[in-house]
Amino acid sequence: MNHSLINASRNTHAKIGLLAVAVSFVFLAVISASGVTRQDGARGPVVKATTSVNVAKSSDALVR
Repeated sequence: MNHSLINASRNTHAKIGLLAVAVSFVFLAVISASGVTRQDGARGPVVKATTSVNVAKSSDALVR
């Protein structure tokens, strides 16, 4: 049995590579199935950078 990756045979390297790919696919499948969504905490309307829009309730604060 090989206990060193340096002296491992081609077959052992192939097994390690295939195992890594299989684990990656399982990980991606679990993440996709869990329905995790990205929440960056952004709130409010989408505002173009070229227009001046009053977002606050008072007229003092402007988003430019």
